[in-house]
Amino acid sequence: MQTLIRRFAAVAALIAAALAYLELAWPPFYDFAPAEPFRGERWYNPYAGYRGGGLLANFHAHSEAWSGLTFGNTPAQQLYGIYKALHYDVIGISDYMAIEPPQSPDDVYLSAYEHGYTPGRHHQTVIGARHVDWFDYPLGWSARQKQSVLDSLRPGAEFIVLNHPTKGDSYAIGDMDELSGYDAIEVASKYGVWDDFWDAALSAGRPAWGFAADDGHAQTETGSASHVGIGSLVIHAERSADAVLAALRAGHFHALYTRQNEGPIALEYCEVDQGAVRVRVGEPADLIRFYSEHGQLRYEARRKPEAQYAMKPDDPYVRIEITAHHAVLYLNPVIRWDGVALPHPQAALRATPTWEVRAGGALVLLAAWLAIGWLGFRAPAQSPAAPLPERNST
Repeated sequence: MQTLIRRFAAVAALIAAALAYLELAWPPFYDFAPAEPFRGERWYNPYAGYRGGGLLANFHAHSEAWSGLTFGNTPAQQLYGIYKALHYDVIGISDYMAIEPPQSPDDVYLSAYEHGYTPGRHHQTVIGARHVDWFDYPLGWSARQKQSVLDSLRPGAEFIVLNHPTKGDSYAIGDMDELSGYDAIEVASKYGVWDDFWDAALSAGRPAWGFAADDGHAQTETGSASHVGIGSLVIHAERSADAVLAALRAGHFHALYTRQNEGPIALEYCEVDQGAVRVRVGEPADLIRFYSEHGQLRYEARRKPEAQYAMKPDDPYVRIEITAHHAVLYLNPVIRWDGVALPHPQAALRATPTWEVRAGGALVLLAAWLAIGWLGFRAPAQSPAAPLPERNST
């Protein structure tokens, strides 16, 4: 029995040593792209020419997968039917580490899955991937690890969204100054609102777009107020997968967050003219707010369907939030640029320290494995044989 316990402990120690190596020694070292505000004499407006309408979409919802271990309780086809009944045009069922095939050949389909299955909770919605990327870190607490995951996902993903930044303390505000290689941030879902993370990324010069999503795990056939239809996108595109993907990349969409299933707010236009941004919705809004660097409120209007703000020379971007009957409309930011291309910050891999630490860690791991294996699986010492009793000669 003692031998069995010793060997079980040795196996557990070997696994712990391997996980420690993956967690501590394997993450690359980076020169992160510096946090710099957007610059330029012109303004990139993702709503130029928009005059209302669009495709209703959601890319973050969970069906019954992995035998229910991920807490979804609705089969994929049934979940699809729920969204279809609510008149969604693009329905992304994003199960953990699993890609659902198209549910109908006539619909706009972009593959989607939620990446991440470890306690660190640094999850991403991966859109347009052909296969699941299984790489992740056990805890994922450092910016190096998070950037490494994004670098792993990027080659096989058309669009990457950072999900629920504070769930499980998965991201920190400071991460937004360093991370790159993603396309959008989930700014609202059933788990909360993260416009502060969005402003931090934008202030660091990351041209990230804002997503709202349901992130539902427990739906009903009629739709649950807390899981279906609370976070959605209106995508300004034609009805094709290529057009939707191009619109996502360019920020040609807006996000709607209706936590209590309030009615939608209709965006009519958002224009930039002579250094001012002007927005109009289809009803008098309770509140129209204009935010800029680090989430500073620049201007607000109340109980009006239209408002405008004259951008200041020190405004690197301006984003707009519109509230009506407790629903919130999040517009993607108007960004300073050179008129040619938005910035594309990238973290540069530092190869020398990366491979030095990996090689050194591998030697330590090998030594640990040899020591643990020898202590755990060596043959037990033989107890000395008991002396035979002396024969009685009488």
